[in-house]
Amino acid sequence: MGTTNGVAEKPVAGRLSRQLDPLSADRSQAYSIEDNDVLQPVLSDRQIEEISRIAKCRKLDVGEILFEQGTRNADVAILQEGRLEFYDRRRDRDVLITEVSRRTFIGDISMFTGEPTIAACVAVEPSKVMIVGHEDLKRLIAEHSEIGDLILKTFMARRERLRADGHGLMSLVGHATHGETYRMRDFLERNQIPLRFSDPDDDAESRVLLDKLGIVEDDLPVLICTEGVCRHPNIEEVARRAGLRPKLKTCYDLIVVGGGPAGLAATVYGASEGLDTLMIDKYSPGGQAGTSSKIENYLGFATGVSGDELSKQAVLQARKFGATLCNPCTVIGLDCEHDKKTLTLHDGTQIMARSIVLATGARYRKLPAENGEAFDGCGVYYACGHVEASGCRNKQTVVIGGGNSAGQAAVFLSRHARDVKVIIRGDDLGKSMSDYLVRRIREADNIELLAETEVARLDGDGRLQSLTLTGKHAGTVDCDGLFVMIGATPNTEWLDGGDCVGLCPKGFLATGIDARHHAKYDAHWSGVDREPFLLETTRPGVFAAGDVRAGSVKRVAGGVGEGSMAIAFVHKAIAEQKA
Repeated sequence: MGTTNGVAEKPVAGRLSRQLDPLSADRSQAYSIEDNDVLQPVLSDRQIEEISRIAKCRKLDVGEILFEQGTRNADVAILQEGRLEFYDRRRDRDVLITEVSRRTFIGDISMFTGEPTIAACVAVEPSKVMIVGHEDLKRLIAEHSEIGDLILKTFMARRERLRADGHGLMSLVGHATHGETYRMRDFLERNQIPLRFSDPDDDAESRVLLDKLGIVEDDLPVLICTEGVCRHPNIEEVARRAGLRPKLKTCYDLIVVGGGPAGLAATVYGASEGLDTLMIDKYSPGGQAGTSSKIENYLGFATGVSGDELSKQAVLQARKFGATLCNPCTVIGLDCEHDKKTLTLHDGTQIMARSIVLATGARYRKLPAENGEAFDGCGVYYACGHVEASGCRNKQTVVIGGGNSAGQAAVFLSRHARDVKVIIRGDDLGKSMSDYLVRRIREADNIELLAETEVARLDGDGRLQSLTLTGKHAGTVDCDGLFVMIGATPNTEWLDGGDCVGLCPKGFLATGIDARHHAKYDAHWSGVDREPFLLETTRPGVFAAGDVRAGSVKRVAGGVGEGSMAIAFVHKAIAEQKA
């Protein structure tokens, strides 16, 4: 038996032992494949011929499983003859998802990423398939743009359909109002892991399942999957079961620390230009931008794009070019005393790189109010996505902050919450927020601006219920959800207070001319016969991009631009090392 937080799992945590039987499966949720060119595109003769050069033929008997749910690095197949079906193998029953069209790809995006498969695939008639190995699939996507684009679009569409229909490798059962449950949902949602979530207070079916598994109230939240049942899972356990942590090499050309817009851009450009690239993030790709409900001023997206969609596309793009992504993973140390820089991870692992891009971004400041941290995840949030908004439907919410993130949150919440109050310390919302957001806030019937006001105290019985305000609108207001976006501090505390890489007085990374004038410059650049590049820090070969860099423009487009630009300097630094 495995352990969770040092506690042995109970015998019920064993893998599913029952055979997959299509005849006894639940078929009520299946969708039809007819006229569904997006989810089941039919390959042309020319495309089939191209794929056949790297594929192997395989015959399947009735009842034979092509791949089981939870299989890692599964091969892709193309159905030539017969009939195959997809099943969601839940703890209490097997659920038919759909059948497979002939002459189309079998699987979803997990076939490309190497993560565990979301569904099982079984032959319900004698069948014949073409098999494309996992590594061959990566080369096919990289070398044949037409086929590669079709595969990725199809796989992404299928993943979204699986998520929308509530299918997934894992089920999370817990109380939506509890902080521990929220953290698990938030982590899985931001890492694009399909999840079935249910609250036993609202869902009778989940209560029946808990009784069958012998799970009691004190065990919640629980994570249920084919691998077993995990009570009170931590982030590391969830990541392991979701297959998010790849096996790492000892050395890379480029390591990018941080997966926000700047880090993702550096990863995509580095990998696309032939650098062996690793991106490390302590939580999930996307950073603060990944939690934005809608970004409307990003170039090329006239109708706006959610932070979730932007980061999802960037992650797929990075993997398409061969980058390795590792999260959740925390870097705790950086050694730059040799030509190859060494990063130390939280588990003691050390990885070397010829060059490093630090894109660790910044995090929202904690609310300096009485009981400010008592309701984290239980009514107080530092992000505003679909998970947070779902808990605020028809309720009273408050957003603190006057920047674009706060404005986007307020507009998004106004579509879900009964009313939204926006609290700022200053007297003018337009000083730090884009004009289009200011106009939308003023025009919304259920958004109220409380200027020259601050939150002094939070109260509630296990969950946030009210706020005590001071200033122009002093008093007590009811509040079911408080969204805090009050400025940011740089994620640089792990850099030994600036001894490793020079920081500005506010803790941001000094680069370019600022690095040249930093007190650490002479010691760090001794023996280097050139000036630092524009985005280079006080350490040669170590670059900074995005919100963590002193003087950066705190915008998504700015981060993407800096991350992309950094790679041009990375190439020069690596060329110097080789010379």
